[in-house]
Amino acid sequence: LLPLNIPIFYDQKQIKTWKSSIRFERNRERLDWFQLDLVVSDEDLDVIKNAEITDNFLLSSRGLVLLSDEQKDVLKFMKRYTKFEGEKKDAETKGLSKFGLSLQRSRIFELFELKRLGIDGALTNEEEDFCKNIMTMENMPVYEVDKRYDEIARPYQLAGYNWLRFLYEHKFGACLADDMGLGKTLQTIMLLQTLKDKVDKILIICPVSILYNWKNELEKFSDLTWSIYYGDEREFKTDAKVILTSYGLMKKESFSTFAEHTFDILIFDEVQHLKNIRSLGANAARQIKAKFRICLTGTPVENDLSEFYNIMDLCVPGVWGDLGLVRSASKNKNRLLARRTVKPFILRRTKDQVLKELPEKIENHVYLDFSPEEKDFYQQKLNAVRANMISSGSKRYGEVLKSLLEMRQLCLWQKQPQFQSTKIDFLMENLETLVEEGHKTLVFSQFTTYLDMIENKIKVNGWKMARIDGSQTIKKRGEQVELFQEGDAQIFLISLKAGGFGLNLTAASYIFLMDPWWNPAVERQAIDRAHRIGQENKLTVYRPIIKDSVEEKVLILQQSKRE
Repeated sequence: LLPLNIPIFYDQKQIKTWKSSIRFERNRERLDWFQLDLVVSDEDLDVIKNAEITDNFLLSSRGLVLLSDEQKDVLKFMKRYTKFEGEKKDAETKGLSKFGLSLQRSRIFELFELKRLGIDGALTNEEEDFCKNIMTMENMPVYEVDKRYDEIARPYQLAGYNWLRFLYEHKFGACLADDMGLGKTLQTIMLLQTLKDKVDKILIICPVSILYNWKNELEKFSDLTWSIYYGDEREFKTDAKVILTSYGLMKKESFSTFAEHTFDILIFDEVQHLKNIRSLGANAARQIKAKFRICLTGTPVENDLSEFYNIMDLCVPGVWGDLGLVRSASKNKNRLLARRTVKPFILRRTKDQVLKELPEKIENHVYLDFSPEEKDFYQQKLNAVRANMISSGSKRYGEVLKSLLEMRQLCLWQKQPQFQSTKIDFLMENLETLVEEGHKTLVFSQFTTYLDMIENKIKVNGWKMARIDGSQTIKKRGEQVELFQEGDAQIFLISLKAGGFGLNLTAASYIFLMDPWWNPAVERQAIDRAHRIGQENKLTVYRPIIKDSVEEKVLILQQSKRE
């Protein structure tokens, strides 16, 4: 009815729409921070206080006020600013309040968003242009790049390098979250090599299993000097440009060795290792002083949104402002706000988008039936667990997890009355054919005991194999990878946690994931060891699942995490 100018009344007062007179006033003293005053009239303040972000209306002292969706967006930001950010100042003019805000430069895009919604005064024209460029990635400057990459780099990798360089030049931070196998390491090395004369100290932190992978890639794709800071004889060599170390060591020495230095560039590879914001690792990572930070990960969200908040805050400290946002649950509106806030600092491309030439990958769930003896024993155990849960009354989480673990292991092998394993029988049957046909196969499990059992069966058959698990030294792991990639080992046994990331295993054409893991991202990491640049064979993935068992429940849980 509004366009027809027909007045509508609610509770004796005419219904109104909201026209805000909110504006920013900016002091340009410090470059890395925005010093702003937010000027708000009493009427607007009343609206901000009364607004429920979920509704398109609110009740104010002036009666019922209708809000458009864009105005709701404005109010979302204003609630944050007037609540957390600033101290209220006395404005010279009556009826106006001023809130003094100090925003980190990384929140320039928030101000850009507000400009779009009609609130002016915060940004210069150059800053607006910068925001437009990086939001659309259209007029991104093309930087010079070391000649050696002309032949090697694919177009999307060059785009990734330009994006990293753009953020480096503007001193923000970056999260490169391309799918596994798209060459995040190469894009990063392109940046480091090209900036070689401008930077002195680069620190790369990664899981132990890929320290040597980084060393090899640095030697292959750059002429940067490097040193590995790891092991008993470790020595912090300040003459090397690039220092490689592990997450474990970073945790131990963040307040000692690393505290003494300021790094030009700090890189966290497989940063999902620090996904928990309350963990010691995430805390240690925040202690390291660096001018520019890059986070690399194929899975920026493994379980929930708080991990994503944490990872983005590691590469662009202060991007969320007050961490009130971070504690909130993963609702649709939060996801949208989160995505919008950090869109400029994260680049994620999937294989389907950029690699048209990758051979296809076929995934099969193979449902297997227990043998009658296995089924009876599983059922007995399940009844015992149920009875125990009911009788103990209290939900003791330790008990619950222990029982779940037992039930999952019974799907893999049983020793009653003699050793039995439907899954190992299934695996051996398939391996026999694959070995005969000359294919190479990866076998993943999260239980090393289980890998031992499979290894014994493989030895009985006289097949050649390699193996990686958490007990091996880096050197040993490197040798095993070579044995599989270049040598005559046809089967590679890998423990899911030790070999789930950073390895290049393109010689494989078959993968068996012997036990489903709660977290689908971890399984995908494992599969992508083989499904990456350099793979020429069609890749077939088998997931044997025991019918009517706890494993089916794990698959349901995986689905909700995927969403």
